[in-house]
Amino acid sequence: MFDNKNEKPEGRMNKLMGNKFIFQLSVSLCIAIAFYFILVNLDTVGAIISMIAYYLYPIIAGIILAYLINPLMKFFENKIFGKIKKAGIKRAISLTLSMLVVLVAITAIILILVPQLYDSIMSIYMNKDQYLEAITDLLNKWGAQSILSYIEGLTNGKTSLFDAIIGFITNNGDSISAGLSSVGGHVGAWALGFIFAIYFLAGKDKLRDTSKKLMAAMIKNEDKYKNVLKHITNMDEIVSKYLAFTIVDSILIGIATGIFMAIFGMEYAGLVAVIIGVTNLIPTFGPIIGTVLGAVLLLLSNPWQAVWFVVFELVYQTLDGYVIRPKLFGKTLGVSGLAILIAIIVGGRILGVIGILLSIPVVAIGDYLIKQVYLPSRREKAKREAEGKKLKELEENNKQTNIDKDM
Repeated sequence: MFDNKNEKPEGRMNKLMGNKFIFQLSVSLCIAIAFYFILVNLDTVGAIISMIAYYLYPIIAGIILAYLINPLMKFFENKIFGKIKKAGIKRAISLTLSMLVVLVAITAIILILVPQLYDSIMSIYMNKDQYLEAITDLLNKWGAQSILSYIEGLTNGKTSLFDAIIGFITNNGDSISAGLSSVGGHVGAWALGFIFAIYFLAGKDKLRDTSKKLMAAMIKNEDKYKNVLKHITNMDEIVSKYLAFTIVDSILIGIATGIFMAIFGMEYAGLVAVIIGVTNLIPTFGPIIGTVLGAVLLLLSNPWQAVWFVVFELVYQTLDGYVIRPKLFGKTLGVSGLAILIAIIVGGRILGVIGILLSIPVVAIGDYLIKQVYLPSRREKAKREAEGKKLKELEENNKQTNIDKDM
């Protein structure tokens, strides 16, 4: 009754287009309702995501570590031990050496950072009067009387600034202990993640093959499957190269800073070099943060050293931005600084440290999907529609020509 075999093709096409429109409208309404629900219950949704991330923290940390270590392991497999024919032996040696390199690097950072951090804190506390006097003289020369009066109020009142800090630590022992416990939990999660990373890297071939089979089962069309696989491979290459080159660039700037400070006899050379290297991992604003922190440390002991340090960092960051980074990165990541900043803030608010680490890969993948998948598909669709419109106009013209001939 509902299937009219005598129905004209034009009527069937209109009915099909009508059903397609209703389907698209229904999907759009569902997406709009879901988006509205998320906006109205943003705190609840964030709490749910945070709770899930909390329980999956070690696994997520293991995936991140495996992804970061994988380029190093591939380097050992392909460049150093490429002549070894047995894949299992080559994988085991490369994985072991990669983990040893990472552990040695982490140990070296800790051995440099912790003693110098302790010495810096004790030096600042023991020489607080001289530092405050130096800061006061410097502010007097600059004419910053408002800041000077504020500092004098802190240091010459009933309770000095340092005594106030000690009092705060004493009165908030429970909160500080909870904070330290939270830090310990993060450290434990990453330590467990390191173990997960070993398993992920050891069995990455099986994981990749299983993922391909699952994707092939979901995407029946072979051409679509190959197209999706190509885009996933390209996105993986972009993110892995970006992360690897960022780590290399951070190591270079940390070493350069340490050598510069050691040559000119500046204090806290190891500590500041580590700070500069670590903060350089943060895109866009990391170098600024590292430079400010290093300058503040040097300012307390020798203001002129702080000035020369800032000059060196400005020169090196300029060189890094226009020469080193373009050579390393090429066109691996063309994401705007604003998008990166928004991603860091949102990721940090929702998932904390993990959110900050995942923000750049997410933005890079989103940028790739927009530029290499969505926009080309829209252009192709517009091209097909234009060709279809021209074909339809041509058919109409031919039809009209035939009518004119018959008349």
